[in-house]
Amino acid sequence: MANEEDFSRGYIKGYKEGLQKAWEELVKLTLKGYTPKELQIMVKSSQTMLMQTVDTKMAELEKLLGKKLFTEERAKGPKGQGLAPMSPGMSICFREERAERGPEIVGELLAHGSKLLSISRMHPDQLRSRFGFEGRMIWLTKAESVAEQRSLDDKVEFISPNSLPVLADAIQQFLIEQSNGVVFLEGLEYLTTQNDFKAVLRFVQLMNEQVLLRKGILIMSANPSTMDPREFSLIEREMMQIA
Repeated sequence: MANEEDFSRGYIKGYKEGLQKAWEELVKLTLKGYTPKELQIMVKSSQTMLMQTVDTKMAELEKLLGKKLFTEERAKGPKGQGLAPMSPGMSICFREERAERGPEIVGELLAHGSKLLSISRMHPDQLRSRFGFEGRMIWLTKAESVAEQRSLDDKVEFISPNSLPVLADAIQQFLIEQSNGVVFLEGLEYLTTQNDFKAVLRFVQLMNEQVLLRKGILIMSANPSTMDPREFSLIEREMMQIA
């Protein structure tokens, strides 16, 4: 009887916390000024996050108990990293010193027919040689002088890190043109050193909104040790999944 009572109390507590969390997220969305159609899309996309939260809690409980709670295998990402399957409208931030896992996931998506827009501190030639990337690649650089521009390969597209509105426009146009677009961002730390943080945060928020509305996917590789912890936590709050 005691075990049944403990189970019932735990069930009700979890049920209550889940409902409160869902309503809190809904209230936050309604305060951001979205149109009814945009709000509908945002709410549907947020449903994916609920299952990810459940999986995280389940893994914590299984570790504590030392046994599996359910026999069915939860969805795994590429190479068994434990990621929930990527679906249109999702965004994920990889906490890593060097871009490795992020590009790996991008490669998996490209292998299944997705189209790429890469925005990176790495030169496109490096992205091609290291990760086998193919697609549209924007190099984040301040190579602005005429001499520097002429020395660059004509096929290399580059944008100054200070030009956040230009980057945002490029992302929006790409997602409009590509129904299965993947945006890869590497260089968040660089952007925060070249811009006011509030501007970078607005840029990330705009990226997420465009990914949600256009049903694209956002993959970000970032090194939290190079950023202010509070600022990085604000960036993470905008993402659907953290790894």
